[in-house]
Amino acid sequence: MHKGFGPTKNIQSERVILIDSKTMQTFKKLFQTTPTNIHQLVFYSPKSKYKVISNGNANKLLRKILSDFGINPISFHGLRHTHASILLYKKISIYYVSERLGHKDIETTLKYYAHIIRELREADEQGTAQTFEEMRRYS
Repeated sequence: MHKGFGPTKNIQSERVILIDSKTMQTFKKLFQTTPTNIHQLVFYSPKSKYKVISNGNANKLLRKILSDFGINPISFHGLRHTHASILLYKKISIYYVSERLGHKDIETTLKYYAHIIRELREADEQGTAQTFEEMRRYS
């Protein structure tokens, strides 16, 4: 009988990521209220064969919660893309974002987020021109 998790897609998928303290406190409360959750899984299901909630069920629950709040539905994978996009728009290094997402290499991140990189480049181009305009004014 299979126990535990299967192998990850690549070695980069095995990672520890930093999260904010408020979210960590929420996780700690969750783990305290589910004492049978010995692996401290966020998506824990004691009734599931592998003790995890399936991707489909997690998305179904997320869809219901968002609907209850009148928010347009998004999948967990969509949240992952949103997370990465926000980090890139906030000028977080693409190297760090790639590592945080567990991509095999930076080319994977560039491929999926090229549209954002182009937008950021245009803003950088305008910022560069503005910088030289300001320098010219002071000379």
